[in-house]
Amino acid sequence: MSQSPSYVASADILPAKFVKIVSGTDHQIEICVADDLAVGVTHESTMDAALPGVLAANLPAVKSGTSCRIYGLAESCEIEAGGTITAGAYLKPDADGKAVAASSTDEYSAKARAGAVVGEKVQVYIERGVTP
Repeated sequence: MSQSPSYVASADILPAKFVKIVSGTDHQIEICVADDLAVGVTHESTMDAALPGVLAANLPAVKSGTSCRIYGLAESCEIEAGGTITAGAYLKPDADGKAVAASSTDEYSAKARAGAVVGEKVQVYIERGVTP
């Protein structure tokens, strides 16, 4: 069953990144760091359109203090690859909230539906578990 969680961003968060709940809160999110167990993934698009001279890659999906919906358990979405990913790989966050392949016995937060290389967006299915 699909969930549609909504949270408040504790800081600006870029598009297509793993996020986690801020410790000690029940509704604030922040970007994941290496090996965190993610609660979901931010949307692929930015809140604002890029203006001349502003790189779209630097615009947040959600701004600090604003409400946002994230992709949660049992949903499909895109996430930025932080390394080479093969279809079917179990994924976890890297230090910047990007998706990287999980090693044996690691906790994972998504499963790749396609392959990708660093910087590309990859289709994933949000699920959690321990890599076999």
